[in-house]
Amino acid sequence: MPKLKDSHKFNLFIFFTMFAKFSVELFMPVILYKLNYSIKAILGYLILTFIINIIISIPATLIGRKYGYKYLILISAFLFTALYFLVSLMAKNLILFILVALCSSLTNIFYYLGRHYYAGIVLAQTRMARKVGNILISTVLASMAGTLLSSLFLEEFNMIILAIIVTIIYLIGIVFIFFIPQNKELKPLKLKEVNKKVKNSDKIFFLLEQFKVIYFTLYPLYVYIYVENTYSFLGLVYFVTGLASIIFIYFISQKMENNQKDYLKTSAIMLASILLLDMNISNHFLVLGILFLEGIFIKLYETSVTNKLYNVQKDLEGGSYFLYMEILYNIGRIVITLLMLIFNLKMRTTLYICIGFIFLSGFVNFKSKYFVN
Repeated sequence: MPKLKDSHKFNLFIFFTMFAKFSVELFMPVILYKLNYSIKAILGYLILTFIINIIISIPATLIGRKYGYKYLILISAFLFTALYFLVSLMAKNLILFILVALCSSLTNIFYYLGRHYYAGIVLAQTRMARKVGNILISTVLASMAGTLLSSLFLEEFNMIILAIIVTIIYLIGIVFIFFIPQNKELKPLKLKEVNKKVKNSDKIFFLLEQFKVIYFTLYPLYVYIYVENTYSFLGLVYFVTGLASIIFIYFISQKMENNQKDYLKTSAIMLASILLLDMNISNHFLVLGILFLEGIFIKLYETSVTNKLYNVQKDLEGGSYFLYMEILYNIGRIVITLLMLIFNLKMRTTLYICIGFIFLSGFVNFKSKYFVN
């Protein structure tokens, strides 16, 4: 392994693994829809994955703390392989439906617990905002490449071939994480202590931020149903938003070192406004133009949120904090999705509600400093 900084190793890990993950995750609602699952069934699938995430998060964290988070990420690779092959075989079958949800949840919880742990190591140095920007650029590049590859394969080729390709890419990415040292000092999990120290305003913010997650989980399905029902157009959608995001992150992440700017409030307002505009335009060329602007404000919002996530963690034990946040996130997602299912909301209504709460998230009052020099 060449002599690379830990941050560079982490960015390469992010790029390759997220390249693989985006190739199936972003299209899952559309894949289910094309298999004749109803919107209710798709919401049920999401709820099932969120519940499994909560159940498995504590044992997954204990495995990571005892044997090393890099092995947790390695396990996620085998689960990812199983997920992709199950999806390639999937039909309207309850057993396969549950198995896909199980593999998806296990893959994500093992991956993200490990990813957050190593991000905490990499970011616990200097110039946090710039490093967060680099992480987000790696993620966006991965989403652009992964969705383009996936959209072409899903349109023209056998999904099993794509499964083999992305599994190899995922394994390549994991190699880099083995060269980042892990703190071997084991401390007992202190979820109650984290719960006491994390401010109520921060908890409310992170719960509201889950509406953004639900929105962008369902958005590909909205585009497929209401705008253009092809994988290739979805690939183009993510390419345009990704291009805008990279351009913006590159120029803005350094300026965000200034902790006096209220980027979160501004980004929440602008993101909600552009999403609302997007929902009311169906012309393909106009949609792509709006999506370029959307890509800018998505990443301004996500950069602010990511900085906040890791700054709240600064005085807390990493393993306990990220476990607590995973549980909090998934509780929020379950409540949101369950309410949508119970009230039988239409797709457009669901997305409008998500936009409203994204807007409100910018007005949550918190005073912690985001950025360190």
